[in-house]
Order: sequence, then C-alpha cells, then structure tokens
Amino acid sequence: MEQLTTTYTVKMQRGDIWQFKYNLNGVLIYFNVLEGDLSEKQIQFLYLKGLFPWKEDHIKGWSKAYKTITVEIGEPDFSFENLWNLYNHKAKKFEAQKAFNKLKEADVIKCFMALRGYDFYLAKKGTSKALLATFINQRYFEDDWYRAAA
Repeated sequence: MEQLTTTYTVKMQRGDIWQFKYNLNGVLIYFNVLEGDLSEKQIQFLYLKGLFPWKEDHIKGWSKAYKTITVEIGEPDFSFENLWNLYNHKAKKFEAQKAFNKLKEADVIKCFMALRGYDFYLAKKGTSKALLATFINQRYFEDDWYRAAA
C-alpha cells in the first residue's frame, strides 16, 4: 500500500528545483533534486547550517523567509495541456504536442521554467510570440530570457 504523503516543490530563482515529501506525521521521507545540482552554498545551507527541512513545519515558512524561492504544495503539473494553457498562444497544437512528446523530463521542466522569462522578454522588446512547437523544437527554453531582456 502506498504511503500518503504531502509533496512540496521548491523552485529557485536560478532554475533549480527540489522536491520534498512528508508523511502524515510531517516527517520527511523523500528528497530529490529535480533540476540543477546542489551548489556548495546550497549544501552549506541545507546540511552545515542545519536548515534541512526534515519536518514539514520547517518548509512551510521558506517562501516568506527566502525571497529567491517559491514553494508549491502538491505534485507539479508538467503535462502538455498545462504547458499549452500557460504558453497561451493557441496555434498549431498538434505540432506542439508532437514536439513536446519527444522531450526528456528535464527538458519539459525547463520549458515551464522558461515561460515567465520569455514572456517578460517579449513584453520588453515588443516582439511577437513564437509558436509553442517552435519554442520547443528550437529549444528556446534553454535561453536566458531574463538577462536577454535587461
């Protein structure tokens, strides 16, 4: 029987994504780095400074305490339909889904992470949005959109 858990997805401003799962008693049972690698600074923060959130109560305050991260409760929705809706340029859906289905899981996550920066870049530059299939096939999600808009 599968254990009931609560999942927290932590997203760093620089693109790292961590996942924590807690049992019904609020004790950590699972930690995974979904995107990125633990930097020396992050290792120091988590392990040497004793801030590793081994209890669920610890992670609940992270969004307020640390301005460069967001904490989402629940499994992230990395489905094509969610990307399609978030991307919000409703043209050539078949081609977009075909391109999406070829992506590795890490690249799917990168697509979602790049959307805010890409939209910011387009707004600042006054440029029109590419089709989602183009965004995926030409790997726009690997570009650093925040810096490009500055």
